[in-house]
Amino acid sequence: LQKIVEDCKICHGIWNQLDKTCNKVIQATKDYQYDSFLIGLTLDHSFYDNEDKFRSKFRIRGKENIKTSLLREIRKKFGNISNKKINFNYPDITINIQIGKKLETIVSVNSSTVVLTGRYKKVKRFQINTKNTDNNDSLEVNQRHIEKILKKELSSRFDSDSIVFRPLGKEEPESLVLGNGRPFYLLIKNSKIISFKNDFSIQSKGMIFEINEKVRALPISSPGYVKKVKTIVSFQENLRASELKEINDSGIRIIEIVNRRSKNWKFIYHMEFKFKTQKRLQFTITCDNGIPIRKFIEGNGNISPNLEQILNRKCKCDKFDILDIMNVDDLVN
Repeated sequence: LQKIVEDCKICHGIWNQLDKTCNKVIQATKDYQYDSFLIGLTLDHSFYDNEDKFRSKFRIRGKENIKTSLLREIRKKFGNISNKKINFNYPDITINIQIGKKLETIVSVNSSTVVLTGRYKKVKRFQINTKNTDNNDSLEVNQRHIEKILKKELSSRFDSDSIVFRPLGKEEPESLVLGNGRPFYLLIKNSKIISFKNDFSIQSKGMIFEINEKVRALPISSPGYVKKVKTIVSFQENLRASELKEINDSGIRIIEIVNRRSKNWKFIYHMEFKFKTQKRLQFTITCDNGIPIRKFIEGNGNISPNLEQILNRKCKCDKFDILDIMNVDDLVN
């Protein structure tokens, strides 16, 4: 029987390589932590040529081809050896086997991207040199700094090709983030550690990261969040409480934000103020996440109405802190 298989005009003995091939897959996956798998197979074109000649000679139509038959057996054998389950939709790892003309075999492994959700708090102001950058650059510098801290702490936990940090919103280096913290997503690509069962926290350099859970994928659209912000705003002239009556009586305001590619609307639900001096006020603002606070306060042609328009006075945002970021569904419930 062995001689017949080796002389097969289609596979040239590839069926005798099943155990050897599965052992190579076992070696390639030994460093991966996984519960499910999917195997793909790439054969040299010569196997298909041999099969086509055979089918043509004997006028064979339909029936599964050599790749389908061989792949089924490899999956079955590897599943029995590894005691892992095959998953066609969401496998933890994907294995690709390439078999050449002379039965040389190459096995490559890629794990599915792990998507984690969490929140971070910033309890210490960053001292980052942003004197020569505008506000947008300052936001980017701050985000990259936070990302760098998180990646450094995670490098010992995940053996991966890359880690992508995606926060929902941005703040400046000098701003604090308190309360529940700012939501974020982590994409951990091709990690050898796939299983994630328990939440964990990381504290480093004034940052507290709470990693909550593993989700199947990033959401199609960002969830709705409301933030509460405390700001210190200064004015060029003295103010009287009567001049700020508009703030307390404003109710819910609709804010229009115009970008180069889009226009959208956000809500300010509540604003209140407290005098620090005659020229400095503390504003507490509850609004939709996504409203750029400094631009709203200081006036920006892309945001209307802004605080300068509401008060008809030149405003300057000295600093702002995020007191809390709340899920809209939690607020409704």
